[in-house]
Amino acid sequence: MTNRVNRSCSAAFTTLLASAAFAVTAAHAAPILPAYPTVDPGPSTTAWFTDRFPPSSFSNVGALFGRNDVLAIVLSSADGPASRAPAFSSAFYNTQGRKIDVALPLPASWIASVYLPASWATTNPGDNLLNRRTDLWATLKDGANAATYFPIIGFTNADATTGFGGTPRFRVFDGNGNWNDLATPVAFGAWTDIGVTFTGTTVEYRINGALVFTDSHADIALGTQVGDVMLQAYNWGSDYTANWSQLAADQATVAQLHALFAPAPTPSIPVPVGPLAPALSALAISLAALRLRRRR
Repeated sequence: MTNRVNRSCSAAFTTLLASAAFAVTAAHAAPILPAYPTVDPGPSTTAWFTDRFPPSSFSNVGALFGRNDVLAIVLSSADGPASRAPAFSSAFYNTQGRKIDVALPLPASWIASVYLPASWATTNPGDNLLNRRTDLWATLKDGANAATYFPIIGFTNADATTGFGGTPRFRVFDGNGNWNDLATPVAFGAWTDIGVTFTGTTVEYRINGALVFTDSHADIALGTQVGDVMLQAYNWGSDYTANWSQLAADQATVAQLHALFAPAPTPSIPVPVGPLAPALSALAISLAALRLRRRR
């Protein structure tokens, strides 16, 4: 009887220890993107490098708004259209951010979460310096590593025609060069989870897990990989900060990537019951201590 109990407890402990080791290994292998080290020039798979024009700052500000490893994309009026060098004065360089190479085969997804402060809810009538915009971009590439498509989803409160006084909204950029405003409600003073999936023939956009737009432009099928992921903000000539967190990319679904950031469940350890429960509990503790001594 004693031998059977020993073998049973030993097997239980072995299983428990193996499960713990697997959990640690899986956590280390998670495709979470680096928490915002920067390098210039690129390319790089381990650090974020400038896309069009570097923002004033692109850095990890630690814990903020209830999350850890929060990115701050800081835009400065000193980098606005009226202040940049002539070679960078066009509106093309108003888009300021950084990217990181991921080179993911299909199908693949990428995610990020954006924090939208209450102050961004303004419709800013007549004053484009109150405009706010920040986006999650990516580059689809073909087998020759040439760019074929640029999936973009983000937030803006600027009117698409006048440049100011717009309705705060999420929107998606498609292959026809059009911005598609989404009906998804905007939650201010909160994090919004954004996810994108490249299936090989379509690009699917999700907000807080819900599918909000599917782009099926013919050029999408030219791509064979997700080349890079980008985070951008738009500089109208004012000072503001866009905050992002929980970035990941992999051959996985959006839901699987978001799950990487879910709180770890408390492991359940079987509790012996019945008349032998006290003896079994004591035996399990003794076996664990014995194994530790043997390893030393």
